[in-house]
Amino acid sequence: MNQTTYQLPPGYRSLNALDRRLHAGLAILPNRNQAWCSQLNSVFLNAVELGRACADYPIAFVRESNSGEYLPVALLGLRTGENLFVDKQGQWKAGSYVPAYVRRHPFCIAELPQAGGGEPQRLICVQQDQLGPSSSPYFTADGEATAEWKPVQDLIEAMESARQQTRAFTRRLEAFGLLEPFDAVATPRSGAQQMRMQGLHRVNEEKLNALGPRELKLLMRKGELRAVYAHLLSMENFARLLDMTPVR
Repeated sequence: MNQTTYQLPPGYRSLNALDRRLHAGLAILPNRNQAWCSQLNSVFLNAVELGRACADYPIAFVRESNSGEYLPVALLGLRTGENLFVDKQGQWKAGSYVPAYVRRHPFCIAELPQAGGGEPQRLICVQQDQLGPSSSPYFTADGEATAEWKPVQDLIEAMESARQQTRAFTRRLEAFGLLEPFDAVATPRSGAQQMRMQGLHRVNEEKLNALGPRELKLLMRKGELRAVYAHLLSMENFARLLDMTPVR
């Protein structure tokens, strides 16, 4: 299939359907790093990650351009094209949580719409210029998966399952009327130009506190109330991003 069939996720340069025979004998290039996302100032998170990610990043919600649904994102920089957690050597900031979106690269799941509006077909895809010949390939010449492929496949499948759970979570937040738009405005202490991030959404804490017992019980039973509070606590990390931002 032509690679233009697929919508490129942020940071990916190209996508091809993973083919066990075409990609036989290959694995991720050695000494690979995270330079590919050094210009992403946000990356998607799944709801299960919010508890860990809230220690390092502000977490906000954005609307997905195609579906219009809300998705949680880790904010990595205050300026467009600036990721403060990837250094000049392409290494992620030591001690900081690395989002699954980053760890999964160069693989992803692509959804292909079906005629008649049925369930989309889901394919594992890869940015194949990130693969090269290896003595420990993912697939043999016969197209059989090796032991090296299993942890990669497990991460891809776990992310896809978590993505569906995250959609249910954000739909619930929207149905309960908890999400509100906000702009993140940062003024450097040096007096440099003010920075503003737009298109963000957050949980309105007053509306959360006003929820009825039935709605609160549902959020608790689904394990989602913990994610909501992780998001709210993460707002304190905007000050950390400001301190990390170089003066221009």
